[in-house]
Amino acid sequence: VHKATQDTHEYSVSHALLVAVVCELAARRIPGWRDEWRPSLRCAALTMNVAMTQLQNLLATQETPVSAAQRAQIDQHAKSGAASLRAAGVKDELWLSAVEHHHDSPAGPLESLPADQQLARVIQRADIFAARLSPRNRRAPMSATAAAKAAYLDENQQPDEAGSAIIKATGLYPPGSFVGLATGELGV
Repeated sequence: VHKATQDTHEYSVSHALLVAVVCELAARRIPGWRDEWRPSLRCAALTMNVAMTQLQNLLATQETPVSAAQRAQIDQHAKSGAASLRAAGVKDELWLSAVEHHHDSPAGPLESLPADQQLARVIQRADIFAARLSPRNRRAPMSATAAAKAAYLDENQQPDEAGSAIIKATGLYPPGSFVGLATGELGV
């Protein structure tokens, strides 16, 4: 968490690692979560942005707004990433589908979703959480509580089950995050 809030160097790698750790910790807190899904979840979290690794690193330091060409790559990265992983020999359909749908998994109770969408939903919420903690050249990182709120509330501003599991796993102040103390000092 500390590195993610301080450094944009090789952003893509540190972001993927943070998301994978958050997903693993959250999965342990989701009632009824199947242990056999966890390896697929971790792999999907680590590779969710494989089709835009270089672009993601660039965007973390870019001073200008996202261009139309960059937006097109961002919009296609989930499908392109799943296709690249298939071409590289990945056969785990749960992993592949979670990568492909990590930006479009629907809100609502997790148990109502098929397994691949449940994984995608957890990744989506962890991705939001980790991205909010991370700085960009054009914006400072959000506070841990703001990142937690972004993960906790879904697209309809309703509590999200996957986001709730993330907060239960990391707390409002995840280890490594900065906190303002009553004395006015900053602590980690």
